[in-house]
Amino acid sequence: MLRALRERGQGRRESGGFLLGRTVDGQRFVTDFIAYDDIDPNALQGIIVFDASKMDALWTHLERAGLEVVADVHTHPAGFGQSRTDQDHPMIPQRGHLAMIIPNFADRDYKPGQIGLYEYQGRDGWRDHSAKGPDFLRLEWI
Repeated sequence: MLRALRERGQGRRESGGFLLGRTVDGQRFVTDFIAYDDIDPNALQGIIVFDASKMDALWTHLERAGLEVVADVHTHPAGFGQSRTDQDHPMIPQRGHLAMIIPNFADRDYKPGQIGLYEYQGRDGWRDHSAKGPDFLRLEWI
């Protein structure tokens, strides 16, 4: 996924996508990734400008695969803090949705503790889990 973000952003623009999988007993398991520009070919414009009318393609893919969106991820040019735009426009505006931000246009591999981890709280804004790093997000290959 990081390699795909790096290649799509070409080291000069934001890129991103949806992490797909299942939620079991409150734990999110990621099994697939679909890039924003696979859904909306015009999404990568320096910043991400995603046409929500294209989401039907994502919902169709999820239904066919029996999966759900478990998080979204996108890159930033420097740090992993949320921008005002990120805060005001969640990709999935559903309480509990997780948004991840990878710094430096994903110029290398990053691990929990080096990325932004934000949980959408609806009208209450966002909860920042970034400092929890590996205590909040565990990476395993199964």
